[in-house]
This record gives sequence, C-alpha cells and structure tokens, in this order.
Amino acid sequence: MTDSVKMDLRSQDLLGERIQQLKKLFPEVFAEGKIDFTRLKQALGENLDTERERYGLSWAGKSEAIKNIQTQSHGTLLPVPEESVNFDTTENLIIEGDNLEVLKLLQKSYHGKVKMIYIDPPYNTGNEFIYPDNFKEGLEDYLRYSGQVDGDGIKLSTNTETEGRFHSKWLNMMYPRLFLARNLLREDGVIFVSIDDNEVKNLRSIMDEIFGEENFVSQFIWNTEGHTDNQFQVKVNHEYIVLYAKNQLIVSLGYIIDPNTRGQSNLWKGYAENSITKNGEANPPSEVLLPSGFPCVAEKIDLDATDVSSEFYKEVSELGYISRQITQKYNISYPIRKKRMIVEEGKLVEDCLVFSGWANVNKLKEFIKNDFKPLDDEDGNLLEFYLSERGVIYYKKSREKARNILSVLRNMGTTEQMRSELERLGILFQYPKPKELLQYLIKIGSAEGEIVLDFFAGSGTTAHAVLDLNAQDNGNRKFILVQLPEPTNKPDYPTIADITKERVLRVISKLNEEDQNKLDFDGKKQDRGFRVFKLTSSNFKIWDGNEASIDPAQLEQQLNMFTDNLVSGRTQLDILYEILLKAGYPLTSKVNKVTAGAQEFYSVDEGLLLICLEKEIQKETLQAMMELEPVQVVCLDVAFQGNDQLKTNTVLEMKSHKIIFHTV
Repeated sequence: MTDSVKMDLRSQDLLGERIQQLKKLFPEVFAEGKIDFTRLKQALGENLDTERERYGLSWAGKSEAIKNIQTQSHGTLLPVPEESVNFDTTENLIIEGDNLEVLKLLQKSYHGKVKMIYIDPPYNTGNEFIYPDNFKEGLEDYLRYSGQVDGDGIKLSTNTETEGRFHSKWLNMMYPRLFLARNLLREDGVIFVSIDDNEVKNLRSIMDEIFGEENFVSQFIWNTEGHTDNQFQVKVNHEYIVLYAKNQLIVSLGYIIDPNTRGQSNLWKGYAENSITKNGEANPPSEVLLPSGFPCVAEKIDLDATDVSSEFYKEVSELGYISRQITQKYNISYPIRKKRMIVEEGKLVEDCLVFSGWANVNKLKEFIKNDFKPLDDEDGNLLEFYLSERGVIYYKKSREKARNILSVLRNMGTTEQMRSELERLGILFQYPKPKELLQYLIKIGSAEGEIVLDFFAGSGTTAHAVLDLNAQDNGNRKFILVQLPEPTNKPDYPTIADITKERVLRVISKLNEEDQNKLDFDGKKQDRGFRVFKLTSSNFKIWDGNEASIDPAQLEQQLNMFTDNLVSGRTQLDILYEILLKAGYPLTSKVNKVTAGAQEFYSVDEGLLLICLEKEIQKETLQAMMELEPVQVVCLDVAFQGNDQLKTNTVLEMKSHKIIFHTV
C-alpha cells in the first residue's frame, strides 16, 4: 500500500508512453505484455513497407542515439538565486548543463508549451566544440566533466578534418536533442536551426525524419555580409536557417514585413489593392455586368464604349484566352467596355458590360450580389471592389496586419557588429549571432507572452533579442536558455555559461538605465530578470541494484544508508524545485509558504499542489493540507519516521478526499 505512493524521480519515460499509445491503438498486437511483431505486421496490412531497400538516412551509431532518447535521467536542476536576477518574480530561465539531460528533465514541465525554438548548434567545421570525449550522453559523465563529482577529466573533442569530419558523430549529437525538442513545442510551434554547408543536407534529413517532410516550411539563406577578403575561389558569405513547424496545418507565422521591402509598397499600408484584370492561359475571358450603383473612386467619369474589331473576339475565341500578342496587335486596354461607362457622385449611373480575363471574378460577383457591401474573407479581412478613374476594376483588401516573409535574409546585422556591441558591454565573444537577425526570427515565430527556447545558447543572443524586442513593443515574451559550462580561457568567465549569464545581466542593466533616462518613463515593469538553474544529480539517493553488494553485512550497511534518502548538503529550495520538475510543474511556478501550527508547507499554482518538506510531519499538518482541497500532495518519505500506520492512514484519507498523494 505505502510503496504505491512513491513519486517517480526519473525524467519522463518516453518509450513507455509510446508503447502505451501503441497498446491503445493496437491492443491485439500485444502478447504477455510484449509486442508481437507478426501481429503488428498483420495489423498494419498494406501500410507495411516490406522492401529491403528504401529511402532514408542511416549512420553509424543511430541506434545508440535513439537509445539515448529512451534513457531516463535521474538528475535535477538546482536553483541558484544568488546568480539570478529577480528570482522570485521572473519567468525567464538560464539553465547551466548538458542540453540533452536538461531537455529530458523539461519533458514533463514544458511538454507542448514552447512556441518557438531557435538553436545555433556546432556546424561541424572541424575546429569547434562538439562534446566531451567518452561522453555517453549520461548524467554521471556530465557531472565528472563539469567537476561536480570526482573522476578523470574528460577531454574536449573537435571532430577534426583527419576524421573526415565524422558526420555520424555530429548526427549522434543532434538527433536525440532535436527529437526531445519537438516534444516541447506547442502544436502551432516552430523551430529554427542555423547551419552552414557542412551539415545542411544531413540536418534536413534528420529533421524530415523527426518533424515530417510535410512540416518543412523554409530554408532561409542568411546573407552574413561578412568579410570576403579571403583566398577561397568562391567567397562564401551566407549561412542557412532551416524552419520546421510542429504541425504545418495549424501553424501561423507572425505578421511581419521584410525590412528590405521598398517604402512605397502597399504592404506598409493598412490595405492591399490591385487591378483584377488578368489575361493569360489560366484566365479565360468573360463578360461581367457592373450594375448601376457600382462604386468608383472618382466622383464623375464618362468613358465611351471600347472600339474593338470583331476579328479581336474571333482570335480570342479560337485561342481560348487573351494573349499578349493579341493585346499588342489590337492595342487594347482592359477591361473592354461594351457600353458607355458613366459615373455620377462616385457611382455608376447605369449598367455597364465589361470584358476581360479576370482574377477574383467570383469574389467580384459575390460583392455585387451583396449590394456592394464589403466581404469578410477567411483571414478576417474586409474585401471590396471599385472602379478607377480610367474605368479599371480594382479590389481593396483592408487589413490590420501584413505578412511578407522572404527566403533570403539581408541587412539584419553582422557577427562583427554584434561582437563590437558586446565589447562595449564588456563581454568578449568571438562569433555571436546578430541580435537583429534573432529579433526578426522571433517576430516570425512567436508573439506576446510566448516562450522562446534556445538550448545552444552560446553568449545569449536569443535572450538579448527577446529583451530588446520586449522593450521596443512593450511585449512580454519569455526565454529559456540552456548552455553547457564549456571551459574558456577567460579567468573572469571560466565557462561559456558564465558569459551567457553576464551578458544577459548587462543587457538588463542597460535597458533599465535607458528606461530611467526616458522623459516619458511611466515606471511600468517588464520582466527583466532570469532564474539560474544548474544540472546536477538528484537531491534523493537513487538505489542502483547493480551496485548492491552480495555480502549480507555490506548489503545491510548499504540499505541503512538509504533509511534517510536525502542527499546531505541540499536545501529545502533544492528539493522543492526537483519535486516541481518531477511533478510536471514549470520552474517559474508561483510558490507560497503556508504555516500550519508549528510547521510549514508550500502551496504551488494557487494551491493545486501542496509540498511539505518537514523531516517529521505532524498529523495536524497533513489535516491542514487536506482541508485546502488540493489536487496533489507531496511529502518526504522520511517524514513518517517509519510510522507505517500513519502513512497508510494518510494514503487512505487522501484517497477519500480524491487527492493524489506522493512521497519522495
């Protein structure tokens, strides 16, 4: 009875969940709890690919990469308030640790909550960090690498030219991270990945496999506008940014206009308009009757019927459409007026028959049928038609927002400019992405109040872009950064993660200072802070059966060590956030302390979750928690001090109140 309430301290079991989904869909393929592949093949029928040779991407180590996804993490994220800014109120996160382990730990709390992901992973050029040698994508190796536990140092690997730039090594690093990242995206979410020519082909292949070819949106070409005074035969001054949607059918990109769009474009206005006359093979000509009352932009016009030879109509009829050659031959302007066109006070005085090839002709007829009242289109815009002063029919679509996203990205800052700006902030970093580029992508991929994730954070350009963009439009986008504590040669900032935190801190300080200097500053607070968390081992001792002694006396000694399963030196705050993470609550959840007699407990998310971390819990405290009618209650296992009767009674009483009860 009591064992059944223990909380699972591992990260989400992705493989187990998928097997359960398969069991719901195909219960008949399971025999004694295992998948019977013969039955599965029969269930799939014609959808089963039996060909030996098939299209796909395979590489050395792919099966191990998939196993890495399925391996659960026993780690946790320790809060570090002293390195944070506005820890108690901010909803921004900077997480220091290996991004694969961190992504596993975020699966419960942030599943389906992230609107946009941007990453700038290693390009595999042979001269930059890939991952530590012997790094088996596990927590223990990470802890040794980062100096959190004793062990041999782990050398950094650079995947050199002499290794043929092992594509397999790069794919093994990227595949599980992209797979886990997809789970965090909302259904309407998007992911942008920066890359260059070295791995763009392989990146597209694994993203097609993970996200589905049908969810590919675009492969942007970013004109880096960098120096081209090198000795290469072809001076490469571009990179790529690959964009995929979680679900192409429901994704909606931001209403944003490419900044290079000419100033005279209607895209900058609150409407779009154009002539609907359109001649060509796809637009067979027809007559349209414009009834009296049809609107015109001019108060008054009087245009004679168009003088057209009968040979014109004969040639058009034989061809089936109006060609450019026919138009030039007969010197025709469209539409052809078959009657005199007279407008008084901005309206047709009498019916007028016109002839042309058309675009939007059905909408025009609907507009006429609607007594010339504007039509609502599928995007919520208003559509109307009118005559110009020359008798040409125009459509006008009013809109609050316009979208003009181009596949070639130009004039969006350079690495050199960004590096210089960072130097003025006192931050030295060699190859930062320009924040202007990131701001543009964030406008495409996210909106007000949404979460932007970057799990190859580098110097923190994504956070810089989010904070600056929020300052520009008074928005409240939130960021989550994940960065490995990769060593540097800078004494002031021993790791890249230290540079990340310092940069974001200085950006916040600069923005706050600029606000104070504004004459119209109204004191309205934006979220200019971040909570720092660091990846480490669990706050709870994890029993490893492989380490159990076969000697009875030693085994008893080992078991006695687990009587109190808390790791020494950890604080209540450390334990609290591990429970939040493992219970599926965001790391930015609102937490309040509640006093019950002589003891305290934590109320999370307006009382939906109650957590008591007292080492010896009192019955009155348990009663006070039940009276608040939470959904879930969590206590320390050691808090019952071996009183199995109290624990059993608590389980039963919680169940009678329909409260989920766990111990850790």
